[in-house]
This record gives sequence, structure tokens and C-alpha cells, in this order.
Amino acid sequence: MSDAQEELLIEGRAGIDPGGSEEARRAFRDTLGHFATGVTCMTSRTERGDPVGITVSSFNSLSLDPPLILWSIANSSVSFACFQVGRPFAVNVLSAEQESLARNFARTGGDKFAGIDLHTGLEGVPLLAGCVVYFECAVEARYPGGDHDIIVGRVRRIFNIGKHPLLFHVGALRTF
Repeated sequence: MSDAQEELLIEGRAGIDPGGSEEARRAFRDTLGHFATGVTCMTSRTERGDPVGITVSSFNSLSLDPPLILWSIANSSVSFACFQVGRPFAVNVLSAEQESLARNFARTGGDKFAGIDLHTGLEGVPLLAGCVVYFECAVEARYPGGDHDIIVGRVRRIFNIGKHPLLFHVGALRTF
């Protein structure tokens, strides 16, 4: 699209109110999908010590001093209660070769850790082998955010392996 076409599109239309109809909410979701993000798996342990993990693309940096990151978890997630203030967790930034892990940890139910190569992080938190980067954290705070909670993590230890990342863009997993 040329600059002139873009200007006509924006100047000539009112846009879409994403808080309106179901169709408008879908358009909002689709529009958000045009922002390419890295793909992560958040891992932790339940109170009983069982490993837990979910695929997340809402990860972001927050602060350098102190070292903080943030991400969000759906209120409907079966893992919602596993990431409480003070609990340890890890951000596993997936590599371009780990599309199957992204799909595995995005599903609900079953043993997501069966047959997965792991490292052991701080306080026994599982780290998924083969990732680009690892951030070992503790939940610093949680804030309500619509149908999600925003989780702020204090970073306690990092590892930078230096591989190419897996990306999420327009509803699909991609690499570059």
C-alpha cells in the first residue's frame, strides 16, 4: 500500500471501535496479530511440585533497575493459580526449531512434559532444553487486566544461548 493509499484509508474512515460487537472484537484480535512477537513457554511447579507450563506471546520487558519483565495469563487458564506472588517461574524463549513445544504447551490437559528434555532451574523450576534465552523469575505482582491477569516477574537469573527465535505473526508460528 502506498503512503497516499494509506492516508486515504485512515483519513476517509472512522475506524473500528474494538469494544463494540463480536465482529469488532474479532477485528481487534486480528489487528493485534499483525504485531510480531516472540513465543515463550512459562514454566513453574504446582504447590504439590508437579511441573506446569503454558505458551505465551504476551511477554515483554518492563524495567532494567530492578530487572522486571511482564506477561499476561488468561483468567480461564487451568494454570491461572500456579503463578501467584512470590512463586518462582521461568520464561523459556523458544527457538526457531521449537514449534512443536509451542503447540504442546498451548494445549489444555495431558502431560505436557512427557518426553521433553529439561534442565532444572532455581527452586526446581523446569527449563525447556534448546531455548534461545531463559529468564528465571519470581512473581513480583499481579494486576487484573480484563479477561487476563498481568504478571510482573522479578528476574533472578538469565541465560542467553544465542539461537534464532520462534515468532508469532498473523495467527501463525514463523521463523526468519
